[in-house]
Amino acid sequence: MTQKTSQLCSTANVYTQVPDGGWGWVVAVSFFFVEVFTYGIVKSFGVFFNDLMDSFDESNSRISWVISICVFVLTFTAPLSAVLSTRFGHRLVVVAGGLLVSTGMVTASFSRELYHMYISIGVVSGLGYCFS
Repeated sequence: MTQKTSQLCSTANVYTQVPDGGWGWVVAVSFFFVEVFTYGIVKSFGVFFNDLMDSFDESNSRISWVISICVFVLTFTAPLSAVLSTRFGHRLVVVAGGLLVSTGMVTASFSRELYHMYISIGVVSGLGYCFS
């Protein structure tokens, strides 16, 4: 009985040049910054917590719903983001996510009522975070 050796793992692949021209590093660094800014904003919401309680004259449980809605939308709309990425491509979805985050944050700065924050940061920015 003869034994066949696999050609796939017999030698290491050594590239003299970067296969994608270095674009992979640009994508990796960009993804790092997207994740840092996305979770940095979500996790640093507590810095503004007391100021929001004073500005809206609301309890801490009602203010905490702002970021709770944002995290809910961020995590549970992931299938929508995957479908849109497959249909339209990753770049368009990430750009749309960035525009949604920016729109939600700018709109939140003009909020007069707490439910405006629920919609702008919770829904709009949360969906933008998911897309990015």
